[in-house]
Amino acid sequence: MRRVGGDGILIVRGYGTRAQGTGEPMSTIKLNSIHCVKKQDSISEDEIEVRVDGIKVAGPIGVHKGDTVKLGGIARTFTGTVSVQLLELDANSAPDNLGTKVIHGQPDASGEVSFDALKHAFYTLSYSVT
Repeated sequence: MRRVGGDGILIVRGYGTRAQGTGEPMSTIKLNSIHCVKKQDSISEDEIEVRVDGIKVAGPIGVHKGDTVKLGGIARTFTGTVSVQLLELDANSAPDNLGTKVIHGQPDASGEVSFDALKHAFYTLSYSVT
């Protein structure tokens, strides 16, 4: 039996959730926390924005060196891979791209990715995939 929801999700009994038209399994990423090892802004706190597949999911979040900020398990569903990007927002200039990481939809995976695209900033983000 198949059911198709308005969100493009196809459910096949006995096969789990799959993306409509692709047959690929759906995965869910949960963003658990970000940790600032070294901040970008030399004068004040960093204002961090978190994006998943280009869509803002958190922020701006004020962060100082050494801070760990819990993200509360922000969850997004995806197929195949998902990109996670951190930006440092500046009031008087364009956002600084701290990096983008691609995470694969491997079930029951968890990990930590590093964001160090700029020489003055270093962040880690912990996540899990189900």
